[in-house]
Amino acid sequence: MQSEEDQGKDRDKGLLEAALFLAAKPLSRTKVAKILGDVSPTYVDCLLDELQEGLAAPGHGIELHREEGKALLQVKRGYIDAVAHLAPHQDIPRPVLRSLAVIAYNHPMTQADLVKARGNKAYGHVQELIERGLVRTKEHGRTLLLHVTDEFLRYFGLSSVEEFRFHIELPSSESETDIMKP
Repeated sequence: MQSEEDQGKDRDKGLLEAALFLAAKPLSRTKVAKILGDVSPTYVDCLLDELQEGLAAPGHGIELHREEGKALLQVKRGYIDAVAHLAPHQDIPRPVLRSLAVIAYNHPMTQADLVKARGNKAYGHVQELIERGLVRTKEHGRTLLLHVTDEFLRYFGLSSVEEFRFHIELPSSESETDIMKP
């Protein structure tokens, strides 16, 4: 029979897992500590370590990812291709995704350059990407400077925009400037 302390810890691990599962963004240790009833950060780290170790075992399709003091649950790389169609943002139209790819590849880039590359419909694409939290803007003279967001990186399982560029393989007949073409 489990002690009260072990039962409490099991309950806290379950609550931690549920919070990470439902959270739209990575959770900080402070946020997790509050969810668990204002527990210590050390206790949160202990629970995160145990959860991470448990999910690392074969047979689990998700893993705990920790970065910059925040944690989130994500699908293990080996399962992504089989389940990616179930993820949010699957309803993004292909032309909008292409505009997002151009923005990410040329990050940061001006909206004027995007419109030159993708046509006038890019204005609507940018608005949709902003609403989805995948792109943010900053005034840049008479146009906007477009940046991908942390949500973009998290959604695509990337740690940086450079990692996105690394994964882009252009056929040998294409030059880097061809990526800008619609």
